[in-house]
Amino acid sequence: MTSDGIEFELTRKRVKNINLRIHPPDGRVTVSAPLRTSEARIAVFVAAKADWIRHHQARIAAQPPRPELRYVTGEEHRFLGAVHVLELRRATGRVGAEVVEAAAAPPRLVVHARDPHDATEVQRHLERLQRRELQRRLDVLVPEWEERLGVRTTRIRIRAMKRKWGACRTRTGDIVFNRSLAAEPPRAVEYLVLHELAHLIEPSHGPRFQAILTEHMPDWRAVETALNGRVTTR
Repeated sequence: MTSDGIEFELTRKRVKNINLRIHPPDGRVTVSAPLRTSEARIAVFVAAKADWIRHHQARIAAQPPRPELRYVTGEEHRFLGAVHVLELRRATGRVGAEVVEAAAAPPRLVVHARDPHDATEVQRHLERLQRRELQRRLDVLVPEWEERLGVRTTRIRIRAMKRKWGACRTRTGDIVFNRSLAAEPPRAVEYLVLHELAHLIEPSHGPRFQAILTEHMPDWRAVETALNGRVTTR
């Protein structure tokens, strides 16, 4: 659909409010709306936000493109919210990736691979390290925020996601987190945990949902903006 020159993808869901998202890296706009909301009302909603949408699309367009990763020694990778230098070694025993820190040097991601020149193998070891690190964080954060919010999840999963940092199935309590969150600072991971668990109280992104976030994390908008500016998705 198009409204006031803004093209957007519309999805109808069992939600209470109309929600809008702008997705890097191309500024794509998606809108989710309640099942019975008229297209005319949705168009008015988007038109009212047209200036805000164009502003954020311009910000996204002005960001330099991410360099394509080659998985070679010396390459910089984001991990745990900081830049780590990749170091490849030929495995003499067990294969895998680890974080190595030294007082007088930047932290390193050391990968022990059967073939250090095989980018696919190196990437696989790094992704497993991401999953382990994110799971370690979630094992602490999810129970803590369940207690604070008075909710319970039924299952927590981690997987590669192209268009979202996380997703919550409110009817089942099943929550999925993007594996790439392992690259982000602890505050960002904590925000995503709060965000997804808050959906167990309020399924939409409307005023009630935002009030829950503000009550428990007053700076959530700044954290979300930083995530949206880096990503994949949201």
